[in-house]
Amino acid sequence: MPSIGRVPDVARTIEPPGTAGVATVVSTAPGEGEARLSCEQIDLVGALGRGEPWAAQVVWDRHAAIVRRLMARALGPRPEVEDLTQEVFMRVFSRSAVIRDAGALREFVIGVAVNVLKRELRRRWVRRKVLLSDNGLVPDIEAPRADPEAREALGRCYAILDKLRARERAAFVLRYMEERTLEEVAAGLGVSLRTAKRLVSRSSERVSKHVGNDEGLRSFFDRRDSAADRPRASANPTENTSAKSNAKR
Repeated sequence: MPSIGRVPDVARTIEPPGTAGVATVVSTAPGEGEARLSCEQIDLVGALGRGEPWAAQVVWDRHAAIVRRLMARALGPRPEVEDLTQEVFMRVFSRSAVIRDAGALREFVIGVAVNVLKRELRRRWVRRKVLLSDNGLVPDIEAPRADPEAREALGRCYAILDKLRARERAAFVLRYMEERTLEEVAAGLGVSLRTAKRLVSRSSERVSKHVGNDEGLRSFFDRRDSAADRPRASANPTENTSAKSNAKR
């Protein structure tokens, strides 16, 4: 059975619209900066638990883009991504009183997002089984670099992800598309590290198998990888001439 021997870079086939370059890690200066950030987080979580509107706005501003990107990468560029993102924060705000560690706010938001994602994936699976909707095709939404070949590859990638169970798909997205550590995958899924490793391994094997069996996708990834490895010519003709002259010496 053919295999590509590695997990395909599905995440970069097409970056979901409006999510490119979104940072997932907030770096802070050591020492005093960390202490100040910790105090700020404690105040923020406390205010969020008391239902103060400004706290909810701060949490949305800091984490909405991350949740939106997670949903877009897991489900594709679909209209309901925004609705699901808002549902995540409605749940976060309604359950904020259970947060005991102020430093775990980001992980709490991601955990809620993963639960909403798994519920949505299960709902789609049921709808497909009874032939109500969701045939696996990517909606006709404008994508960056409107590239017909890339859009077709994206549709095939999401059709492959549709073959995964909800937890497997969430694990794959967190590990390979969001580039989370295994510990973060386990925390997001609410499972042990051992279970997270098993889900990640099983999902990557299934994705690799399906991509390996899809000649069109294999060709797409091979061509893209070859183009990425090809040296890029300088836009300045004088630089190219200089490089050639140096090569002759």
